[in-house]
Amino acid sequence: MSSSPVPERPVLVVGAGPSGLTLGIELLRRGVDARVIDKLDGPVTTSRSFTVHARTLELLELAGVVDEFQDRGLRGEWMDYHFHGAAEKVRLDFTGLDSRYPYYRALSQKDTEEILRRRFTGLGGAIDWQRELVTVDIGPGGEVTATVRDTRSGRVETARPPWLVGCDGVHSTVATSLGAQADRVEYAGTAMRMMDVPLRVRPDWPVQAGGVDYRVTRDRMLLTTALPDGVWRVLISDTGDARDADTSVHAFQAVVDEHFGGAVRLGTPEWTSVFRTRRRLTSRYRNGRVLVCGDAGHERSPAGGQGMNTSMQDAFNLGWKLAAVVHGDSPDALLDSYEAERRPIAEQVNAGTHELHSVLMNHGMPLAERMALAREPGFTDRAVARISGLAYRYPATGEIYAPPGHTRLDGLGAGDRAPDVEITPRLRLYEMLRRPGHTLLITHRDPSAAAHTAALVHRLSPQFGHRVEPVVITVPGHHRPIPADAITADSFRVHELYGAPDTDAACLIRPDGYLAHRCRTTEHHTLHTALRATFA
Repeated sequence: MSSSPVPERPVLVVGAGPSGLTLGIELLRRGVDARVIDKLDGPVTTSRSFTVHARTLELLELAGVVDEFQDRGLRGEWMDYHFHGAAEKVRLDFTGLDSRYPYYRALSQKDTEEILRRRFTGLGGAIDWQRELVTVDIGPGGEVTATVRDTRSGRVETARPPWLVGCDGVHSTVATSLGAQADRVEYAGTAMRMMDVPLRVRPDWPVQAGGVDYRVTRDRMLLTTALPDGVWRVLISDTGDARDADTSVHAFQAVVDEHFGGAVRLGTPEWTSVFRTRRRLTSRYRNGRVLVCGDAGHERSPAGGQGMNTSMQDAFNLGWKLAAVVHGDSPDALLDSYEAERRPIAEQVNAGTHELHSVLMNHGMPLAERMALAREPGFTDRAVARISGLAYRYPATGEIYAPPGHTRLDGLGAGDRAPDVEITPRLRLYEMLRRPGHTLLITHRDPSAAAHTAALVHRLSPQFGHRVEPVVITVPGHHRPIPADAITADSFRVHELYGAPDTDAACLIRPDGYLAHRCRTTEHHTLHTALRATFA
């Protein structure tokens, strides 16, 4: 074996799964070249995750890739909990979500990766398969040295990337290099086994496409859900050791028959898998120029299907920040907000999935107690909001979000998700947020504030250029002179959500669709303070 230098690109991404591909897309969209490596021989042919939830779909829209998910994924609107012996089911209903996507899309993880990979390569990216990260060293000056082994030839490369991000999963080499501690809790005594398989069903089979069906007994849970191309995911959670789990069609058929009799017959599986489940959270996401993203930083129960979504949302948060730092538009300190924002989300996701796990897979716990948990007031609404990803917001602390002299407006504030809203029949807010930079949404309604609004727009361009794009929205029926290039809204909805009740307002929306600042334009100095804290 020999060691040889390789041409360096600004960012080395370790792992070509959903988080690594999403990060690569977000970097390339902003003009940052990234090298993506993976120790596998090529794309995966099996799948664990099968749900793409509402918040992830919103972010995929901003990245310009949601249409293929819409075309290829099945629409899922509910998750039904059937407890053995109970007359009524507990339904999680996603159709009431305040989103353009009041549902989730069901498709296998390999299809999700294929869509992301196509977008990544379409932007000019390439994946180096059969490249295993062996070690990562961080020098005294913060310099990064990585050894990468070609798994075919055994040749070892020495890479010195300016930045390195570990999207290398639950056994992350990169996370180990950070010197981080991991809080890990095993769901001991629980074995998970699953398969993707075609089904032959009788007309009286009660499970329909369009949702996830859970059948829960004291010591076992059976999940069934339709996937594209006539395949169904069948997952069984029960007591025992995963190493002894039986993945034969005969064993799966026996469990299915316990609930459905002879109403359904399993065909030949496309694949089968066995795994254990745990909760894990690493103590840090960053050490200088080395970061972790996705499952490298956290792990949780599969209840609700939030793992891949949380990982991809990590990448959306990190991508624009890392690009801004690489370009020299923002100070390195901006990356501290990545851990400060995303690690608390991982804690909340872990807590939420644990609550669902306690209801669905706490085998041995009396069913009456688990049903009582699922029927507590607020349980279903809370579960839907968490699973969809719409419940989570970022902590609004520091000068970026709370500059001196700022008077907080009621309603949306810094750290909140920016809800999509129709501005005109042909224009929605999220269509404007597809730009790679920040969007400054100025809601104009007060003629006496017009001078402040005009001055604000005039000052932005020379100071921040392409990094901040101002958009002025006026109220319907506005007959007075309006700012140049302003858009007249067809309703007051955008002003109600993002404006002020009595004057003009400015709302700074980040590239990942969260609010950075919201103020009256008469307080535009607070906006400039927030912008200066974000940009170098």
